[in-house]
Amino acid sequence: MATTFDIDALAKSYLHTPKNFDIIRAQIEHRVNIVQQWGIAPGSKVLEIGPGQGDCTIVLAAAVGDHGHVTAVDPADLNYGSPYTLGQSQSHISSGPLGPRITFLQTDPSSHLRSEVSYDYVVFFHSVWYFSSPSTLSSLLRLCLPRTSRVLITEHSLHASSPEAVPHVLAALAHMSLEALKPVSTGNIRTAVSPDWVKQVSKGTGWSLVSERVVVPERMLWDGKWEVYAVIGEGFLREVEEVCGGDEKKGAVLMALRDSVIAAVKGLDGGKDGVRGMDVWTGVFERVEG
Repeated sequence: MATTFDIDALAKSYLHTPKNFDIIRAQIEHRVNIVQQWGIAPGSKVLEIGPGQGDCTIVLAAAVGDHGHVTAVDPADLNYGSPYTLGQSQSHISSGPLGPRITFLQTDPSSHLRSEVSYDYVVFFHSVWYFSSPSTLSSLLRLCLPRTSRVLITEHSLHASSPEAVPHVLAALAHMSLEALKPVSTGNIRTAVSPDWVKQVSKGTGWSLVSERVVVPERMLWDGKWEVYAVIGEGFLREVEEVCGGDEKKGAVLMALRDSVIAAVKGLDGGKDGVRGMDVWTGVFERVEG
């Protein structure tokens, strides 16, 4: 029987300030729409890699029901995140009605996948771009082979179905280019790989694409706005100066990327308030047997 999701209840179970409820609700609804398409069966055991503050974790917990379980593994510092840290958000979820269905682990996903635990699904939901390098995904996919027969991946697509989403694509490339120059990267976008790249890597590591789809985000999803605001803000300029120092060529590349975001925003009705998120890609992969 298909799971029924109470989006309002799920959003209320996620740590947030009341004035931001509509924004959080849109984030949860986006995740519900994708998880519903996956058809995760009640009673399933799910491993989520890179849950962050747990917005998809609670949706997965709703999908697996009382007899299922979600293990959410993230190596990030529990003090990371704003306005609430990962530690605060995860603790809030654990103490809520879905808490018994969830285990949050602050550990290296590679180490966890080397354990003898098996899962019905392994999920990467908007977590691949956080990886420190592209090779991280290929390594994790290899480690998934003995642990599950199905991998579910969702990530931004680097494609814009409308002009309003173009600034988000450009901002993502600007963020990644800046983070690539840092000795240690802690930004939200460290490895902005494309769906084609993910499919190629998956095929090369023993996984076959079963289905895929592209989702055009609703306007209430603010991911695009957040990333664009960060690039056109003064903080980005300060980081460019700190990272590039006297390297004129590196600085010029980053400033050109920032200028392209500003130019794309100027062409929109409403300016930066008219920005919307780029398309989102999701793929279902099955382990190649034999």
